Amino acid sequence: MDYVVKLEAYEGPFDLLLDLIEQNEVDILDIPIAVITEQYLEYLHTLQEQDLAIGGEFLVMAATLIRIKAKMLLPPEEVEAEEPEEEDPRERLVEQLLRYKAYKEAAARLTERYHGALGYYTRGGRQSQAVRIPIFTNVVGDLTVKDLAAVFAQLMKDLHAEPPHQTIIQRVSVAQRLAEIRVCLVGRSRLTFAELLQERTRAEVVVTFLAILELIRLREIRVRQTSTFGYIEILPDYV
Repeated sequence: MDYVVKLEAYEGPFDLLLDLIEQNEVDILDIPIAVITEQYLEYLHTLQEQDLAIGGEFLVMAATLIRIKAKMLLPPEEVEAEEPEEEDPRERLVEQLLRYKAYKEAAARLTERYHGALGYYTRGGRQSQAVRIPIFTNVVGDLTVKDLAAVFAQLMKDLHAEPPHQTIIQRVSVAQRLAEIRVCLVGRSRLTFAELLQERTRAEVVVTFLAILELIRLREIRVRQTSTFGYIEILPDYV
């Protein structure tokens, strides 16, 4: 028997969500957000355990699912009869999923038609007798043989020259860092500030600090330091 290794790869967070919905055999218009969120976070934790990179869009979607789940767990507010009913927190996510599903199915049909067309060949048309390719026999311009040799030498020099080096700086936004910290706090009672700064650049340290301040302002976390210059602990607000 051959040893088979199967790795699941998703093109984006919506692709992963659609697959989870199909696996659970649930209606896309009535998503059980608690179950889907738990399985989604499970998948992200699996990627972290395998030391695989997680795209920022996956982390943003994780934060979105957690926010929707929290809204649905809160008791509904009492409103007067004249005021319109509050919309379902899942409504916008469902609209995006339906739009993504339609685009994905259209792309699959186009890909199928493209591969089907590869098996057909068309006969080329005859070249019109009126169209003739000009043939130049006379020298045009005042270039000499030495000039052409110099141009050729420069072209060969440029061809063997080392390509220019480009430094790509990966920028991390505050929103992305917010989502990463929220995912790190799932299932944990506390987290140290030093853990969030491991192998981070100076710019990422600043963004992390701003993200922590924003989470404190939103009352999602609390920060504690037991001694001067001691470890800074980050605790979820419900702990």
